[in-house]
Amino acid sequence: MAEITIKLTRDNFNFRFKQYEGMFFNASINEGNEVVRYKITKDKEGKELKEFGNTHIKENHMLYIPQIEAYIDLKTLK
Repeated sequence: MAEITIKLTRDNFNFRFKQYEGMFFNASINEGNEVVRYKITKDKEGKELKEFGNTHIKENHMLYIPQIEAYIDLKTLK
């Protein structure tokens, strides 16, 4: 299982919803499972919760973040 934390900034992502700018996307990725549980938090540690849910991995390495309508290449995070 891999844990990832990504800061949501307009420099990295082209998203239109300002309320997510500066927040953190925290996810737990299990090998062999396309469903990913995530939460969006106000702090890097993942304690101040804003939203949570499930998303998916496409083509074994692209993680979809529904709130900002963007895919993240997991290969670039390692």
